[in-house]
Amino acid sequence: MNNQLLTLIKCRNILDQLFVTVLQNIDLSLEQYLLMEKIDREKEETPGNLAACMGVSRPAISRQCQSLGEKGLIERANVGSFIGDSRKVYYRLTNKGKQLLLKIRLNSNDMINSLDSVFDTTNWNEFDNQIALMADAVKKAFNINEIQV
Repeated sequence: MNNQLLTLIKCRNILDQLFVTVLQNIDLSLEQYLLMEKIDREKEETPGNLAACMGVSRPAISRQCQSLGEKGLIERANVGSFIGDSRKVYYRLTNKGKQLLLKIRLNSNDMINSLDSVFDTTNWNEFDNQIALMADAVKKAFNINEIQV
């Protein structure tokens, strides 16, 4: 492998680590983040559809959604043919959940854009310095003390 390909692989690993660190800092698992993205995309989603999409059981989805609900990020809505009918359950994001997703997306875009500026240069030796600067920006945005780069 050439040095540029190895550098790109390193970059991907660092991005993955930064993203997971950001999620951990806000007490969110990758699975919970993906559930929130799916719910946001569909506006409302049933536990069955979420389970099928994620490839896990409905009880596993219920546990994740319960945790997200306790954090105030999603809410449960019962929809039925008459009052008191709770056979059909939907999950939707709360305003707090929408704001958190927006913050994650904006900062993820900033991480990617800062890497784009690195690839515009021909000096691959400066790549590590650019990664360190990007990590500092992410730490400040999310009030994170430590990111291992």
